[in-house]
Amino acid sequence: MPNQVSVSTNTPHLYALIAGESSGDTLGAGLMRAILRLDPKASFIGVGGEQMQKAGLTSLGKMEVLSVMGIFEVAAHLVPIMRLRAALIKQLLKARPSVVIGIDSPDFNLGLERHMKKAGIPTVHYVSPSVWAWREGRMKKIKESCDEVLALLPFEKEFYDRENMPCTYVGHTLANKIPLQVSQETAKTQIELETTSVEPVQGKVMAILAGSRKNELVHMVPVYAQTARLIKKKMPDVVFISACPDKARAEVLKDLWLSHAPDLSLTIYVGCTHAAIAASDAVLLTSGTVAFEAMLLKRPMAVAYKVNPLTAIIGRRLLKINMFSLPNLLAKRRIVAEFIQEQCTPEALAQEMLKLLTSDNLLMKNEFLSMHKAMIKNSDEIAAKAVLSLIKKSGRNAVETKDNKAFNGMVEPSFTVPSNIAGADRAKRQEPRL
Repeated sequence: MPNQVSVSTNTPHLYALIAGESSGDTLGAGLMRAILRLDPKASFIGVGGEQMQKAGLTSLGKMEVLSVMGIFEVAAHLVPIMRLRAALIKQLLKARPSVVIGIDSPDFNLGLERHMKKAGIPTVHYVSPSVWAWREGRMKKIKESCDEVLALLPFEKEFYDRENMPCTYVGHTLANKIPLQVSQETAKTQIELETTSVEPVQGKVMAILAGSRKNELVHMVPVYAQTARLIKKKMPDVVFISACPDKARAEVLKDLWLSHAPDLSLTIYVGCTHAAIAASDAVLLTSGTVAFEAMLLKRPMAVAYKVNPLTAIIGRRLLKINMFSLPNLLAKRRIVAEFIQEQCTPEALAQEMLKLLTSDNLLMKNEFLSMHKAMIKNSDEIAAKAVLSLIKKSGRNAVETKDNKAFNGMVEPSFTVPSNIAGADRAKRQEPRL
């Protein structure tokens, strides 16, 4: 049994959050703002991107270190990843926050959470690992690592209930944030498409979203570039646009595109992915949260994914599902086309995208609208209340809520960031295009 710490050792009002990619950065920023509404004295440390830092996160490391997917891709970056985890464990044990919240990135965060839980710090894992899809054996690790899971999808809560693991279904903050109807013309105006597009906009607009991680871009851009070339031959007036969460990823995308398709124009927008999706007539995207975002924005899409061949071989042995994209998983049937690994060819992708670009896609859009309506929840507030409830239940810290009701009648001074933890540089506003 791990040694238990006394009530006074954790720091009230201090919250640690660790996000490993842009979608986690979005969730983390929303959660931080909701926590602040309930606990005005709250302060935040951990790892996150531009959005979390703007919301007040003091950075303990770079999120880009964790933005890697795939078994062999992660192995190639193992040294900096392990170095970051070791540094985080050391700093978090010294700071002793009232709770540690790992946002997605389970292979990194569950191990970190396990150390914190053993040290007597309450732990939350925000975004369920896909234990319902593959590697079901991870449930034991989840139970050892975190006190509660915050699930984005309704069927995930059902799974955890069967396993007797504390879980709160919070919905997805984007379902509440994105309006049910989004105007394509308004989105075009927002990104100033007519003036920023490399090519004149005279026909259809197709968005190409190759991924937010560098290794995704490396795998997917060559396929997408060939796909775009085939589409351009059939539809000469089509305009290709893309979007990246930050300028660093945009530079990587630009260099890769110039290497594989120097003859094709691609306008890349920075920091306005939703507007770029909404401005398009159809989207070709890499499987991930962006498929959920395109669904909420009611844009027709084709979903693709391709990884290292060895990663794919191992993955197939572990998978328990035959669908990958969130729209299909939510609908429990195929409503968008998926092109995975060997099926992910330029010819197949071009054929599907041409079909989407020349159709009204009303059936798909209506399906998206129905799912969006069903998922609207005040997700940030639900998640924040679950976090504060866990802290109360742990009996280790007091949190003074906005209505002046303390959880256990004990209010202590807010946390001062230790001098060895560097403050976060506030990210500058990115240019609208590259």
